[in-house]
Amino acid sequence: MSPSITVAVITPCEQVIAPFNDPVSEVAVLDRTLRHLQEEAVAGAGLTLVDAPPTDAPYLAFSARTFVTEGVLERLLQQAPAPARAQVEDPVWLENTGPLQQLDAPGLYELGLFPSGAPPDYRQLPAVALDLEFSYESPPAEHPAIAHAAPDKVAAGDAVIHQVDHWTHILRINWLAMAATIAREKRRFEGRFILMKIALILLVWSRARFSLNPFKIAAALNQIGENVTIHPTAVVEGAVIGDDVIIGPFAVVRGSVIGKGAKIEEYSVVNMSAVGPGARIGRRGTCNLCVLYPGAFFGAGNGYQACVFGRDSFAAWTTTVFDLSFDKHVKVMMNGERVDSGTFFLGAAIGHRAKIGGLVTLGYGAEVPNDAFVVGSSVSVLRRWEEGPGPHRVVDGVARPVVRGKTGAG
Repeated sequence: MSPSITVAVITPCEQVIAPFNDPVSEVAVLDRTLRHLQEEAVAGAGLTLVDAPPTDAPYLAFSARTFVTEGVLERLLQQAPAPARAQVEDPVWLENTGPLQQLDAPGLYELGLFPSGAPPDYRQLPAVALDLEFSYESPPAEHPAIAHAAPDKVAAGDAVIHQVDHWTHILRINWLAMAATIAREKRRFEGRFILMKIALILLVWSRARFSLNPFKIAAALNQIGENVTIHPTAVVEGAVIGDDVIIGPFAVVRGSVIGKGAKIEEYSVVNMSAVGPGARIGRRGTCNLCVLYPGAFFGAGNGYQACVFGRDSFAAWTTTVFDLSFDKHVKVMMNGERVDSGTFFLGAAIGHRAKIGGLVTLGYGAEVPNDAFVVGSSVSVLRRWEEGPGPHRVVDGVARPVVRGKTGAG
């Protein structure tokens, strides 16, 4: 145990994440940035964040590209004396989170305890295996055609850690952050005195209007900010809703984080997603396991899953993003090469301010650069009419009469 360590340092790195090309500390996590969550983890573990390593005391350090919860920091302080570098050896965890991380060894992270006067060089620290006290869950059974895309088992808990080296990791750390928040609140509840537990249960029950209906209880667990407008027909369950959010008629929001000033329009469905401040999901839009940077906006499309939408990006109605491979793992670009992402289930990354027009189809694992403008094929779009008996068929933008199964001359 390292009770003498009271300060933490976040060491800088030059990592940027394509296609967004932001510093890694600015990637979107929940309705904030990675840096914000790192600062919250440090404070939650009872440490003081300082700008530079102290020369007269031991300290904890982790890199700017490391997503870590307070539960990991607490366990490191409890389980290891300085010097020590955090390593997780749990095979289920490594299988769930390993792909595309640039690690010195499997489960060996840029997080460590340094002795007084030592520079923050993680490679000089001895690895110490941490017990993060995972629980294990099996995902619900899916349709046989898509069952191959789900892992057999998932390691879960309030203590999670992950390096951020690729845009797919933005999705993963958001999912981990949501699950860790639930696990943390559960752990805190279980640690309370019995009278406090009873009081909290009664509070939730009163918010559910003393009903045992599980849907009303789920709605009672919402955290809702100020000046929020939720239409009476909308369904909002187990969500964190920021200030000034608007949720329209018949919209459904479950298990998601909705940032300040975001707008969820009528008939939209948002599941396990992080919607950034000022983002907007147009009417009938479907957002499942996605991350939206601030100001992102998409319409109905054909439903979006496991996608990252950059800051102020736009995707029009009728846009399609493939998200499931039935044959091999999805491949993605990394360091100029196409590599195995380790998953069958993955959407696309749409860069900051990029615009995706109607009838555009993006393959799974696709990246759209910042400021790109992508339009669909105009071959079947009617632009000019050719006279003649009907019916007409659009070819190369011209509606021409159909004669004996062929288009007319013209």
